[in-house]
Amino acid sequence: MTLKELAHLAQQTLHTRAGCPVKRSHVHELLAAAFGHRSWAAFLSDSVLADSGVGAAPTGGLPDLIGRAVQLGYEQQAAASVATTLQALIAEHRLSAVSLADLRATLLPAAQVADRDDLDDDDEGWGDEPLRAAPPASGPAREQLMGSPMLLSSLEQAAGPANPQGHFLLAALYRCGRPNPYLYEESLKGRVLTAIERGWVDDYLRLEPQYRKYEAHLKAAALGGVRAAALEYGTAFENPEFIALAERLTGEIDALKMARHASSDEARARWLRAAAEQGSRTAMEALASEGDPWAEDRVAEWADDHWLRSAAERALDAGNVVRAWTWQYLAMEQGVDLTRSTMAAYHDGGERDGQFYDSDFGGPLYAGGDEGLVLPDLDAFSHEVPKAKAEAIFSRAR
Repeated sequence: MTLKELAHLAQQTLHTRAGCPVKRSHVHELLAAAFGHRSWAAFLSDSVLADSGVGAAPTGGLPDLIGRAVQLGYEQQAAASVATTLQALIAEHRLSAVSLADLRATLLPAAQVADRDDLDDDDEGWGDEPLRAAPPASGPAREQLMGSPMLLSSLEQAAGPANPQGHFLLAALYRCGRPNPYLYEESLKGRVLTAIERGWVDDYLRLEPQYRKYEAHLKAAALGGVRAAALEYGTAFENPEFIALAERLTGEIDALKMARHASSDEARARWLRAAAEQGSRTAMEALASEGDPWAEDRVAEWADDHWLRSAAERALDAGNVVRAWTWQYLAMEQGVDLTRSTMAAYHDGGERDGQFYDSDFGGPLYAGGDEGLVLPDLDAFSHEVPKAKAEAIFSRAR
């Protein structure tokens, strides 16, 4: 049942059972009172109506309903009859309320910091949906919400040009992948489908209108100024104009995802920095690998000797000898000397593959390891700076 249908049904029921004509606007006010609110506007600012066992039961008692009916101009006896009849109608149709706060927590939680294995991977496995936390234990699950026609109707009615966040909630509720129309189109051409294929067609027919609603509401939210919606629309529907829009807007955003889809190196670096400051290890390592001193100092707290060697080489390439010595001293704190060569010969294949080469066994071999770094000399005073820096990083790491 939709919200409009409910209002019509309630109006007819109250007139028939309570013997009292009730205005449509009064129906909404009385429904609000049944759920503990002073007005319909107050109810809508906090909650939406639902059915099918979703949400919380009415919190207002019979005295509240009677009192509100009296405020609306009904005589005491008529008010009592109207209130009793409405309570029965609410119970009969299992009407309930879902708070907007619970909806947002379930569908649009604050973006979590998540690390991907490779910042430059393709879309598959990257999860272009906004990052979602698990729904709160007290809130309804997304599948339950989708099973409430009243809730969907209430949200659809609430969404509009002045309510882009409402559109974003609906987009999150309808979110799904693009359904494949192939078998459906084949069936229209006369192809006889198997039982499994008919099931796939049924899935397509169910998901296709949901997908269109997802796109429409997501676009409306993005154009209404919801930054996360603009990024999601730009990535999900491969529209760079909306990614650019996300750049210009303000509000919460998945910084690591913005970095991945950034339109320039400058924008990418800016978003990587934002993601790193939010705690993303992937972003921090990406910045550090590009020689960002702030990120390097932080990655060095957990880095292994291979990373320290690379950082020292970057410093040498940049002509920063003191910084190169910093990584050498930090490596030495960990028992590694970057200036010492680790080159060695190893067996290539056979039962001793990968082991140190033993000439008694012979066979093919390969050389592996790193040549020792050649660090320019520093005077005694200049060594104090990298030593102190390395000790400070090592102390933080412990």
